[in-house]
Amino acid sequence: MGAFGQWEVPLYFTSILEEHEAVRTRAGVFDISHMGEFRAKGEAVVAFLEKLLPRRIAPMQNGQAQYMPLLNENGGIIDDIILYRVAEKEFLFIVNAGNVEKDFRWIKAQVPAGVSFEDQSEFYGLLALQGPASVAIARKVFGASYTELGYYRFAAYEDGVISRTGYTGEDGFEIMVSKPKIPQVWERLREAGKEAGLVPVGFGARDTLRLEAGMLLHGHDMNDTITPLEAGIGWAVNLTKDFTGAGALKKQAQSGPQKKLIGFEMLERGIPREGYAIVRNGEAAGAVTSGTFAPTLKKNIGLGYVRTPEPAAGEELAVRIRDRDLKAIAVKLPFYKRTKS
Repeated sequence: MGAFGQWEVPLYFTSILEEHEAVRTRAGVFDISHMGEFRAKGEAVVAFLEKLLPRRIAPMQNGQAQYMPLLNENGGIIDDIILYRVAEKEFLFIVNAGNVEKDFRWIKAQVPAGVSFEDQSEFYGLLALQGPASVAIARKVFGASYTELGYYRFAAYEDGVISRTGYTGEDGFEIMVSKPKIPQVWERLREAGKEAGLVPVGFGARDTLRLEAGMLLHGHDMNDTITPLEAGIGWAVNLTKDFTGAGALKKQAQSGPQKKLIGFEMLERGIPREGYAIVRNGEAAGAVTSGTFAPTLKKNIGLGYVRTPEPAAGEELAVRIRDRDLKAIAVKLPFYKRTKS
């Protein structure tokens, strides 16, 4: 067990390597009930969210989810969220655990008349089922209708929802129900997944899996001072609409970001840690934000920001580890991409 903000969470059940491999080759189940959930609804909710958020909200279908950043006036990433359209005038936010209070205060201060906005984080729990065998396991437990959900789609389940998003690079599902029901769902998944080799997975493997898949972690790879254009998630921002932070981002898009997030692999032995300098042409040009040994790739990998123009894939770099510049190479993200069946 280990501390994560105000929570005590499982770092691993058996080992990070075993759990990582299980998710890549079979299936794993994660308890991510620390995540936050907000609900917004009312006559003016669509207009409000169009102004608050950087993607088009009105065209979203009921049962559709979208990933996007929540931005401040300077275009900085307050958090990265997933927005679910539950009904024509009702939406559900999934937010990062460590940002629940900050996010709620920020949004609540902007809520207009005609919109109710509620923090339901204490009511809901959340499990993630991930891996190649997840469809077969979900079919056993929940039925075929849920396994037919498309990517970034969801459907009502008991007093919550089942969605298909994911944070590992593998196929999978998220099951959100009231917290008293979480242990029962966990046990049903464990029982149904025995034959397929399903294992419980801790936060250690969750981090190595998401990093291999090139997925960012708020508070490390992005924060309130980093913009989506710098973080490589400009695709989750629509600069043709007006939203909080749009002015700053439009200016940055015209002038070009001064730093960009890159991925790299180590060519020499050494694990890049957060804060280590990224060296280019003999000079420090940026810093590592995430780094680890990638169990699937059998390589040490990392993410970090460097001054623009960013290096092209294949350019040799170095990471300064204990006063030694160890060779690395810039690579295209993601590091790992599953083969779709």
